[in-house]
This record gives sequence, C-alpha cells and structure tokens, in this order.
Amino acid sequence: MSAPRSSIAVVLVASTRDQAAEFKTSLERADDRLVVESVGAVDAALDILRDSPVDCLVAVGRPAEPTGLPAVEAVRNHHSSLPIVFCPVEPLDASAVAEAFEAGATDVARTHADSDRTPALVHRISNAVASARAVAEAERQRDRLERLVHGISHDLRNPLNVAQGRLELARNESDPDHVDAAASAVDRTLELISDLLTLAKQGEKPGELEPVELSALADECWANVASGDATLVVDTDRRILADRGRLKRLLENLFRNAVDHGADDVTVVVGDISPMYTTTRAGAVLPSGFFVADDGPGIPAEERERVFEVGYTTDANGTGFGLNIVSEVASAHGWEIDVSESSRGGARFEITGVEYDD
Repeated sequence: MSAPRSSIAVVLVASTRDQAAEFKTSLERADDRLVVESVGAVDAALDILRDSPVDCLVAVGRPAEPTGLPAVEAVRNHHSSLPIVFCPVEPLDASAVAEAFEAGATDVARTHADSDRTPALVHRISNAVASARAVAEAERQRDRLERLVHGISHDLRNPLNVAQGRLELARNESDPDHVDAAASAVDRTLELISDLLTLAKQGEKPGELEPVELSALADECWANVASGDATLVVDTDRRILADRGRLKRLLENLFRNAVDHGADDVTVVVGDISPMYTTTRAGAVLPSGFFVADDGPGIPAEERERVFEVGYTTDANGTGFGLNIVSEVASAHGWEIDVSESSRGGARFEITGVEYDD
C-alpha cells in the first residue's frame, strides 16, 4: 500500500472480507486522510506490514476470534511500536478491556460501520498515529543529538589539539611556521563548526512543504557547484513537495560529492524512480522518488552503510558532513535514501518516499 506523507495508512483486519470492506468504506468516507487496506485474516495483515509502511492496525471482531485479541497479539509481537486499535463488535466489561490492553492494543473503541460511532473511531486512530509519530520524531531527534555530540567531540578535538600544540611550540621556538599551522587548524575548526550548525538545522522536521520543479532546481544547484568539465544530465519533469532550501542543500551536496570524487569529466544524472508493482502481493507499489547517479569510481559495497555517518570521509581535506547532511535532509522529509552502484559503475543515490505535486 502507498500513501502520501500527510495521509494515514491503515490496515484493517476483520472476520469477513465483507465486514472489512464495509469498515474500509466507512472510515475513508469519514476522513479523506485515511488510506485503508482491508483484509480478512491476520496473516494477510502481517504480509502488508512486512512489505509496506503502515501507520495503524485496526482489528475488528470478538475478543476470542482470530481477528480479535489473537490478531492484536500477533501484530504486537512483530511490531512493538505500531498503533493498534481494537474494535470489539460486542460490549466489553472492564476485565475484557484490560485484556485488550495487555494483548498490546493501543486503544479500544467499539464502533460499527456506517454508524454515528465511526467519527469517534477515526478520532482514536488519528490520535494514536499522532502520538506514535511524535514519539518516533523525538527518538529520531535524540539519535541525531547523540550523533552530533559524538561528531563534535571527535572531529573538533583533533584540530584544536594541533592548534594548541603548535602554539606551545611557537612560544618555545619562536618559529612563525608553527603559528601558520595553528592558524590552519583554527580555520579547520571553524569549517567544522559551520558544517555542524548546518547539519543541526537540516535535520529539523520542515514545516510547510511547497511544490518544487526538480529539473529547474537541479540546474540551479549545478551552477553553484565548482563542476569544471563535469556534465549534468537531468531527465525528469516531476514536481515534488519539499522544503526548497533543504532540497537545494541535498542536491548541491550530492553534486559536489560526485565532482570531488570523480574524474574531471564526470557525468552526473538526475532522474525519476518510477513506482513499480510487486509480484509478491497484488496492488503493492514500491516507493517512487528520484536518483542522482554518476560514472565516477563508485563506493565499495562494504563502505556504503558508512557513507552517511557523521565525520565519514575519504578526502583528507573534507569535513565528513556532506553526505550526512544529505541523509538528514531526506530523513527530515520522511524520505528514505540508499546508495548503490550506477549503471556506469559509479555511485547512485536513491531518494524514495517522495510525494509528488501532480
């Protein structure tokens, strides 16, 4: 299943397909943010959860039915943080409600399709998803802070130690070369601080997204990069929803990475990743987005998981924050980024989960 960033992707499991379809229609009619996929068995729900990003599971049935508390337990065992709303089709006493929460339900909301209770269920789903998203964002920001602290402590310590040592030698030996070396170390420190501040800002969740013409922005970003004899090929006419300034930073950093690590005449290509239907489950769509690829030396397979880490670089003059900033921009938008080998042996960066403005 595929849903825009502003939507709420829901998997609804009920004892019969007719009941599931009825609830699906009722929920989607009540709130157009809901994208509901209805199934009649918990195994089918688990297949969807395995293959697709889902915001919430709704289980409809009697507590002892397979689509009741057994479904809640089965999903919770595989997905510890997923919001699960249990909808009993009969009244529950306090002990039964307690059993539902013990099974792993996030909330219990008795309702019925096409009744006046449907808006209440929509409200419960919305609240559960909002809470889960807030927790996930807080955890992401905490992880970002930990990485930033590690990057600051590790990458600033070296040039500051160099500057401190050189100044001490300059005092003892009166050699101006030591002062020059200390000044270079201080410049390096200031460069690192600038990149760290940029990194902190780019990882913040953007507010209002705007339609951005990817081809025009790519051309603009290329003009800002010292590209020499390198060539840019843009093969896209899509408009995507993004924070324009941060998307600009992402593209500039990817272009600069390709130029810095490729030959003087490296070719960089920006193109679309079109949605593809899978063969494992009817209707499943692989994420769409865009890619930035080059024909340079590429990135060894064993290094690809590390390239987005704070401070990782193979350039003695690099700060090691360029690709981490790219990763932070993508993550802040809710996108995924991956690196692989391009068709011409270079690096290919894929950004998926992008929402289009068609």
